[in-house]
Amino acid sequence: MRIIIACGGTGGHLFPGVAVAEALLSRRHEVRLLVSEKAVDETALRSLTVRGGSALSVRSLPAVGYNGARQALRFGAGLARATRQCAALCREFAPHAVLGMGGFTSAPAVLAARWKGAPSLIHESNAIPGKANRWASFLVGHIAVGLAECARFFGRKPVTITGTPIRSCLRKGKIAGAREQLGLDPSRATVLVVGGSQGARAINEAIACALPWLDGWTERAQFIHLSGARDEAFLRDAYGANGFTANVMGFCDRMELAYSAADVVISRAGAGTLSEIAAFGLPSILIPYPFAAADHQAHNAQVFERAGAARMIRQSQLGGHHAEKGERLGDAIASLLGDEAQRRRMGEAARSLAVLDAEQRIANLIEQHAHQTTTH
Repeated sequence: MRIIIACGGTGGHLFPGVAVAEALLSRRHEVRLLVSEKAVDETALRSLTVRGGSALSVRSLPAVGYNGARQALRFGAGLARATRQCAALCREFAPHAVLGMGGFTSAPAVLAARWKGAPSLIHESNAIPGKANRWASFLVGHIAVGLAECARFFGRKPVTITGTPIRSCLRKGKIAGAREQLGLDPSRATVLVVGGSQGARAINEAIACALPWLDGWTERAQFIHLSGARDEAFLRDAYGANGFTANVMGFCDRMELAYSAADVVISRAGAGTLSEIAAFGLPSILIPYPFAAADHQAHNAQVFERAGAARMIRQSQLGGHHAEKGERLGDAIASLLGDEAQRRRMGEAARSLAVLDAEQRIANLIEQHAHQTTTH
């Protein structure tokens, strides 16, 4: 069968879409991947190609983000243009099914599928659906969700809880010798800081401010920090000035090593990252992005916090005055590093939330809907 998967714009949309594409390719289906023209997609796909992802056929779409009524005309024109491009791809490729993974690349693909009569599905990874998926849900035949809490937002539409797919390299478990491969001391406790595929300035600054509150850990702990390109030098200086060993990377294409090396993760609360943390059974300190639509990252974090898998700190709680900035985060890090039993309990709770075959579950749904069309 021929399948179109629309994803991209952020790693949280792209990587789950790629995981589903890999599952479908392994079943001998033909897949076209629709991504955005953003640099994050280009960088991520380049790393996938280098590591064996060259079988993926990729097309890019221009951004079609809705930024309020003042730009409604521009949004409408962009959506129409992107939908025409998707419709042209549907004519050329004649897909048996179209899957939207959320974000602005999904909407025109789902609309074109409806226009051309191809069955379509969407996947929503967050606890609260985004605007694109709320709108697209009226056009599709089935909805897959990563978290059970999300199902209630889709009314009477058929919903299946599938989990959120993660990359194949992250489903194989921990890698022995990961710390050595990252140039770190195998005997030291290791904190992994993840700001998302492009880094997170607020988390980077918060860590830099927390380091002085961790002065008792300089000989016992070390860091892996995915900083984004713009903060890489600043963070290297901050770790060095406070006496910490750290591997600071603008972008990491070997996340399986980073997670394997970690004892604790500090992260935003995007659904894709949380699925990866759960797969590795890691305790986490979650700092949700405060400007996420409908505050969905905070809702994601609360799912993990209620399960006992994470501690959530709001960005606004990191401290506004210079004297206290970093103290709360520093205390949280020190508390977890100093309590192995608690880390173990939180890690087990995180692992209980993992769904390691989510991409197969979604592939099954796609096949079911495509078969319904081909047999009629």
